[in-house]
Amino acid sequence: MKKVIIGLICTFLLLTNSAYAKKKPVKSMFEVREVQTHYYDTTDTYKVTKAVINTLQDNGFVVQNIEDELGFIRAKKEDRLKRTNKARITLYSTDFAVNTACLAISFGMNPFAILGMAQDTVRISNEVAPHTVIFDSNINIETVGKRTKVRLSIIEKELENADGYTTVKASPRKVVRHYHPEIYQEFFNQVDKNLFLENTL
Repeated sequence: MKKVIIGLICTFLLLTNSAYAKKKPVKSMFEVREVQTHYYDTTDTYKVTKAVINTLQDNGFVVQNIEDELGFIRAKKEDRLKRTNKARITLYSTDFAVNTACLAISFGMNPFAILGMAQDTVRISNEVAPHTVIFDSNINIETVGKRTKVRLSIIEKELENADGYTTVKASPRKVVRHYHPEIYQEFFNQVDKNLFLENTL
């Protein structure tokens, strides 16, 4: 009976979540490239590359790889951030309530309900605790005419907490490709400032 109740609750939550989920508009490849690309009025790719590296380091990224011939830079940043999934919290809280009810009905003699409550407690702790988030950035730098083109792409990987605090699974729970213009504009503005500093030295 308990499994049937939990199954119905899970089905209801999934259907509700799907029905009310807002669909994000899909950007075309041209729109994505436009957001990720910026041009600098110089052909000195060395100075632009140096400004880009300084900007990455200013923002906590660690440069992983530089390919001079290809004009390619790969950098990574790791952080602990709040990434609480409200749907999971609702599901685990509902399951905890069901287990509590089963335990009360059995006058505290149902070991499965006790185990279920313990598991739900750990799951909720995992959900509300900060998650390890990795930001991967790939940058291409090349000369186009009398300008230097810089294209940046950012991928966010949210890792799963195994026990809520210390153990982290290597495989990501969620992967997000960022296309928000504000993120890229801020980065390119910082590159502009670092490039200005390079030119004044």
